[in-house]
Amino acid sequence: MAIRSIRTVAALILAAVFVSCRPAPPALPGEAPEWIRVYFSPRDHLPDPLVGLIDSAQDSVWAAFYSLGLPEVAEALVRAADRGAEVRVIMDRAASRPALSMSHRLAERGLLRTDYSTGDLMHNKFVVIDGFITWTGSYNPGYLGTYRDDNNAVAISSLRVAERYRRRFEKLWDGRFGRASPPSSAPPVFEVGGVKIEVYFSPGDDCAGRIIELVSGAEKSVHFATFVFTHLRLAEALLSKHQEGVEVRGVMERGQAGPWSCFRLFQAAGMDVVWDRNPHYLHHKFFVIDEKTVITGSFNPSRAAETGNDENVIIIHHPAVAELFREEFERLR
Repeated sequence: MAIRSIRTVAALILAAVFVSCRPAPPALPGEAPEWIRVYFSPRDHLPDPLVGLIDSAQDSVWAAFYSLGLPEVAEALVRAADRGAEVRVIMDRAASRPALSMSHRLAERGLLRTDYSTGDLMHNKFVVIDGFITWTGSYNPGYLGTYRDDNNAVAISSLRVAERYRRRFEKLWDGRFGRASPPSSAPPVFEVGGVKIEVYFSPGDDCAGRIIELVSGAEKSVHFATFVFTHLRLAEALLSKHQEGVEVRGVMERGQAGPWSCFRLFQAAGMDVVWDRNPHYLHHKFFVIDEKTVITGSFNPSRAAETGNDENVIIIHHPAVAELFREEFERLR
């Protein structure tokens, strides 16, 4: 069997596990919960599990992507619509215009809406499938994001997680983007299968404030990998932990070495930060706190992400999930 066929079958098996409606079992301390899957590009071929999950959809696929350039993902969305599933796709208007975008394929089927802001970005990257499975992370389904850039994606089978993302999607679909989007009404913190999970959206929710809280509470270590880092309050929190003797290490995208980057500030303070070695992009936006908590999603530590862009942050409190991200961090280093 061809490698791609094997990957597709594996993705479909995973989808079948996810859509079973069994209650989430408690996670064992030494392993990631069976209802959470973590992927990293380019070492994992992210379109396979994503397309497999979309192909498993029976009722609905609601997707919010900053950009979408992969034909196989667009065609999976069209197939879902052909099966009678409710397919809705939101994209950033500017990112949907390039020639390589699949926006035209979705628009011709009436599946696409774009944001209305000329300044702020619809920067989310999440999918809600059948109101039960949520896919999110730093990954935009495009050629570079798949084959060249460093990205992460998490897939979670949980009604409560999916409901939080679904409510946010409805606001975006109704045209409430950026600063016009109200704060989330559903509780941001809940327990799934014995695992604490938090979900926040910006603007509206204080994403930066919650990340700062977690960093400030670190006792042993903070490891981070970020595409953009220009957020001074978060930088100050990291510097404070460094001065306290907490191990703070980072890897940052060299292509973002502009005058507002916090890299030189970290370096001058003696913090252990390095530029990434990928000739393409390090596109991650994740933090690992004390090797037991992971923060990821679409949120770059920046003022724009905090106050203007549509973003999401998911926080997973589980040491085995944190270990997967820590291993990716060490690979990047």
